[in-house]
Amino acid sequence: MTMSQQLENLKQSSTGLPEINIIGHDNIDVDALLSGVLLSKLFNFLNIKSKFRIIQPIKKDDTFNIISELTTINMYDYEEKEESLNNLFLVDHYETTHNGNIIDCIDHHPTKKEHAYTFSYVRNSSATAYLIYELMKEANYPLTDVEAKMIIISMLVDTTAFKSSKAIPEEVKAAKNLAKRFKLDYDYLEKYCLCLTPIDQMKICEITSNGQKQYNYNGHIVTSAYLQLYGMPAIEIVNSWINHLNTVVTSRTSNTEYIFNTQNSQTIEYQITKRYTKKIIHNGILSRGKDIMPQVKRKYYDVCKEKIPNIIKKFSNAGYTIATMESCTCGSLAGTITNFSGASDILHESLR
Repeated sequence: MTMSQQLENLKQSSTGLPEINIIGHDNIDVDALLSGVLLSKLFNFLNIKSKFRIIQPIKKDDTFNIISELTTINMYDYEEKEESLNNLFLVDHYETTHNGNIIDCIDHHPTKKEHAYTFSYVRNSSATAYLIYELMKEANYPLTDVEAKMIIISMLVDTTAFKSSKAIPEEVKAAKNLAKRFKLDYDYLEKYCLCLTPIDQMKICEITSNGQKQYNYNGHIVTSAYLQLYGMPAIEIVNSWINHLNTVVTSRTSNTEYIFNTQNSQTIEYQITKRYTKKIIHNGILSRGKDIMPQVKRKYYDVCKEKIPNIIKKFSNAGYTIATMESCTCGSLAGTITNFSGASDILHESLR
C-alpha cells in the first residue's frame, strides 16, 4: 500500500468522529509519548478533533527526564484519569487492556495477529514517530524544528542511539538529514539518547524492574526488564540483582534481565526460573521486541504447538492415554493438550 493510500485510509477512518483519544502503551516511554503528541498535531492539521492522553500516573523516570531536558513538553499537560474512553487510537502498540472501542493503530512492532481496526499502519521501523513522520510528509505538514527534534529523539531512544538491531540504515540517514535541515545538534542528541540507566541512584527493586514488561506465553508469565550501561559493574553487584530476581519467581513465572553494554556493544541476558539461572552473552545491542522475546515465546508456546499434535498422534496410534494431576499449574497442561485436535482420544482425566 502506498503512503498516499495510507494517508487516505487514516482520514477516512477518523473523519466525522466526535473526538479521537490517542493513547500510548502502559509504562509509557519516549516513543509512545512523542508519537502521541505528533499524531495529535497531524490530526489538528487535517481538521480532525483528537486528544493525546496519558492515563497512568506520571513517574519521574528516564522518560520524564528525557522529555523535560530535550523538549518543551510538559507531560502533566496530558495526564488524565482513565474514564470510559471511546474511539481509541493506539500508538506504539497494537493491543490494549483499556475499555473503549479501538479504531486505529500505528506501531513499529509487526504482528501476525488479526485486528479488526479501521486503520492500521504497522511495520518494522526505528520508531513509531518515524511512521507518523511519513504520514506528515504525505500530508504536506509544515514540520517545525521542534517536531523534527521529537522525531529524531524517538528514533535514537528506541534504538539505543542507532546501535540496536532495530536501526534501519535508510532511517538513520533520514534522521541525520532532518537534523541537518533544521540545524539541530545531532551529536549531542545521539550521546544523550543512549539513555544510560542511573543505577547509582536507584534501589535494587527499581534496577531489576527498569523498563519492565510482562508477557503471557501459554500460561507462563515472563517478566522482562533491562538496563543500558556503559561498561559493566562489579560481578558482586550484578549477582545481587540476580539474587533479588530469584526471590520472586515461581513455577509458572520467570524473569529475564537484559543488560545492554553500550561500551562493548553487547547484550547480556539472564534467564531466571525456579530451576536455574542462565547467562547468555550476545554480540550487538539486541532489540527485546524484535530479537529476544520471540525466542522466549518459541520456548514457552510455539514448541508446544509443534510437539503436542505429534504426541497426540503417537499416543493415539499406540493406544496410550494421559492422566494429569496439577496443583500450581492449575490444569494448564491439560488445558494446553485440549487445544489440539484428537486430544479427547488420549486425555483420560485431569485432576487438580
